[in-house]
Amino acid sequence: MKFLKHKLILLAAAGFLYSCEKQAFVDVNKNPDALTSVPPQNQFLNATISTHSTDFEFYYDMYRRIMPWMQYNTDQNGNQGAFTQNWDNFSQRYGRLYNGVGDRLYDLEQLVSKLEADDQPRYAHMVQMAHILKANYTFYVSDIYGSIPYSEAFQGRYGGTLLPKYDSQQEIFARLDTELKTAIATLKTSQPIAQFDIGAYDQYYRGNAQKWVKAANALRLKIAMRVQKVDAAAGNAIINEVLASPAADLMSSNEDGWVFVSNAAFTGTGDGGNWNPGTLRAAKPMVDFMWATQDPRIDAFFAPNQYSQATIDVLIKDGALPAGTKEGRRYVGSFPSPDDARIPANIQRYYTPKIIPSTKATVDTLSYLQPRLFSAGRNDASGNAGTGFSYLPVITYAEFCFTRAELALKGIGTGTAKDWYEAGVRSSIAWYDQIGTGSKLGDYTAVTPAEITAYLAQPGVAYDAAKAMDQIASQAYLNFMKQPAEGWDLWKRTGYPNATSVVPLVPVRNLNVTLTIPRRAPLGLINDTDPNVVNKKAAYDAMASLPGFGTSPQDATGRVWWDKP
Repeated sequence: MKFLKHKLILLAAAGFLYSCEKQAFVDVNKNPDALTSVPPQNQFLNATISTHSTDFEFYYDMYRRIMPWMQYNTDQNGNQGAFTQNWDNFSQRYGRLYNGVGDRLYDLEQLVSKLEADDQPRYAHMVQMAHILKANYTFYVSDIYGSIPYSEAFQGRYGGTLLPKYDSQQEIFARLDTELKTAIATLKTSQPIAQFDIGAYDQYYRGNAQKWVKAANALRLKIAMRVQKVDAAAGNAIINEVLASPAADLMSSNEDGWVFVSNAAFTGTGDGGNWNPGTLRAAKPMVDFMWATQDPRIDAFFAPNQYSQATIDVLIKDGALPAGTKEGRRYVGSFPSPDDARIPANIQRYYTPKIIPSTKATVDTLSYLQPRLFSAGRNDASGNAGTGFSYLPVITYAEFCFTRAELALKGIGTGTAKDWYEAGVRSSIAWYDQIGTGSKLGDYTAVTPAEITAYLAQPGVAYDAAKAMDQIASQAYLNFMKQPAEGWDLWKRTGYPNATSVVPLVPVRNLNVTLTIPRRAPLGLINDTDPNVVNKKAAYDAMASLPGFGTSPQDATGRVWWDKP
């Protein structure tokens, strides 16, 4: 991932530029004529920052909703109660599309249109990069909401309607694919005039048009995999078209990954604030698999428990442990199922810390999430506060590889499922190793090539054609530790992980009642005083006619269009 080094110019620049333009953005929202005072590239940067600065989304949507559902973590004492039915403050992404991302990128186009006619062609590439960025976030929102305003959105202050219609998810996905194809074609076409050098305002690829082509094709493939579930012919048509692209237009290494890299402070300082995973535990099924297979990513994902040899020696000296006790397994997971977490024997063994008699300090048996994996600015014992970098992925090369492996298994595309699967595992480990060193994770040891080779030979990891889809999905699931929303979508799309998969997703029960994992966002209540109530009600009624939509718009166990039963 050498390309990441080129992006680190963000550091102080992004925050400075954002602060300088804040008032201008406020003015723009009130007065479209104020746009003339804002350079187009500033809106590109502003939309990028807004895409990734959703700390409330991580606090509520990821840490306390999607990650427990998908067993990436548990609460401090295991999951509690009917935790899959807790919805307060869920889905921060919806509002961000209309106030922070999509509107800023629409502004960019308006800014370009206000330039001198001779100057506008210099921004052809930037406009298309903005389309790709907007397509990604629109997809991200519609993915769990279904119908949302899009074709008529963002235009209110430019003479468009203030009451935009809701486009169906099917319409949105098709429109986004068309926009991405147009962006790719433009970026691949030699322009008659030198393009504006967007430089550090593009924190992903620094204006490299070919990298954006690869990103757009990867996004087309991701959307098509959703479409394929509900309409195989339509999805396969897009997939085959993407895979027929020249090799130079497709991701081929971690250097092509669509990743936002910032300074450590971007994801919190000190205790990390909303980015801080705090008291969230590692989940037992994932930890047990990673420990048994000697997964090199385990120390990137999780923090070791407190039973170091030094602590053990103190406990021996105080008579709390027998002489000769040696340090053993230090990665221990917590129970995802509330009924398991409340069993007295489990409470005593896993959730009751041992007390050091001489100091009265507690010694914890369980592992937490690796804090600096999510909040790189967090303090640690090595004095790394404020150093290192934050890594926030959009589409990694590993994800691209696992998608190719799944498609190869279906006879689509070139290469074998085995080769793409192994490439995905290798690139995932290498990417998390980049984060491990770049974010200065505590207790982290850099990965060696021998470790990766040994891991690929482990039972459950070594490619087995008889359970290939299970293995591909299980490794994709692990790779999505930094993108738990994608892990959730993987589960909805493929049925993996599950109770019997290579990496299991164990059934969760509360008071002996099996809990149901949600599949979409609950939709807001219809309010007759809403000026756009007619369009909203029409959209809700149309979605309600879809198979599996649920008992009501608020029924999050229901499904959106692509998530066909």
